[in-house]
Amino acid sequence: MCDRTEPSKQFKQRLQKVFKCRQFTVRWGFTPLILYLGFKRGADPGMPEPTILRPSISQRKPEDRGLFIGGP
Repeated sequence: MCDRTEPSKQFKQRLQKVFKCRQFTVRWGFTPLILYLGFKRGADPGMPEPTILRPSISQRKPEDRGLFIGGP
């Protein structure tokens, strides 16, 4: 048969710490990484440049604000 020894308690604790660090990094690093890569690459041709803040309402058309003015 296979003679496998049980991993030590210290090894298990280290492994748990590695997984917790990895989980933290993925949770808090994924979105900033995607945003960074998007801003670094820039917009595709024909698309507006990416901005952190959305355009102010005064710069947008009434149709874009969801307001319906007038009839068909």
